[in-house]
Amino acid sequence: MRNRQDSFSMNIHDPESMDSSANIRVENINEELLLIFKENSIYSVLTADSTDPEKLHPDTAHTYEKIATVGAASPYVARVLLQFKEIFDIVISEQKLRNNLLREIWKLNEQLLNCLYFAQNIYSQTDKAIHKCDEIIEKNKATGLIPPLVKVKNLEDFAKSFLLIGKQVLIGCFRLISLFTSLPLNSKNEAHFDKHVKWLEQNAPELEGLSTMLTNDLSWIRRLSECRNAIEHPGTGQSLTIENIKLQPGNKFSLPTWSYDISKKVGLKESNIYIHQELESYLHNMLHLIEDVLLICTSSRLPSNGMLSLYQRKEEDINPKCPIKYYVGLNNDFKFKPDPN
Repeated sequence: MRNRQDSFSMNIHDPESMDSSANIRVENINEELLLIFKENSIYSVLTADSTDPEKLHPDTAHTYEKIATVGAASPYVARVLLQFKEIFDIVISEQKLRNNLLREIWKLNEQLLNCLYFAQNIYSQTDKAIHKCDEIIEKNKATGLIPPLVKVKNLEDFAKSFLLIGKQVLIGCFRLISLFTSLPLNSKNEAHFDKHVKWLEQNAPELEGLSTMLTNDLSWIRRLSECRNAIEHPGTGQSLTIENIKLQPGNKFSLPTWSYDISKKVGLKESNIYIHQELESYLHNMLHLIEDVLLICTSSRLPSNGMLSLYQRKEEDINPKCPIKYYVGLNNDFKFKPDPN
């Protein structure tokens, strides 16, 4: 009989996916989660022990499931978990800290990929609708009656879900900071971003670059956060309105937009902002926020003797199958000094 404790190999096959590429990376996250990264998909391996932890059924087999339709070729994967797993394996010697960081980073990566899904869905539908709406109007405007225009399906649900998960990404970034520092966080104040920045300025002077970066980013961080709050707690000075594609005067049509009044907390009102463009901007900002937080915090953990440094790869050296941008290597200026003792 097959012993399920024996080593095993598996071929990943997904009949619904066009991703027939080889495995790019296999990562074990804290011995709790085994992930397989292909170019355009991610799979979670479910061992027999995870399925049958009580070991009551010795014939239980190993299996796997697809958990993402993007993979190592996406910068939203390569430059989050995969990039910093490599860096932490070199820089972070404390096992507990490394495990906690990897757990939080993978959770952040999942949330970021969920936001990517909602943004890409809205963008793709909007792009297709533009051509269809042009055809409908051009074909029927001479008749004086234009049929209903194509809409972006699930627009409101997708846009609101993006904001809800996006705020969790922001909170997760500050959780990462709290693992590197003693930044106090709890369920009641974990989203007080401006107060967190002030705490860092006062209590972590060695991370001045981090507090400066966060100060510069606070405007979009607060905007995303308060737009999310307007969904859950609407009222005066705290509202969000979403408009789908609709016919405009002169037989024109408008793309999906949202308007928000978040003047209660941040003194801001915006009208008729293209949703697909703002979500793209938020995605870009969130990726760079995660990356910058981890780069700055990791830099503070490099050996004080100057032996290691963080480096950025040249564009021509970045692997398109896994576009990791930063890595840790020996400092070219480092000179070994023997211990006098």
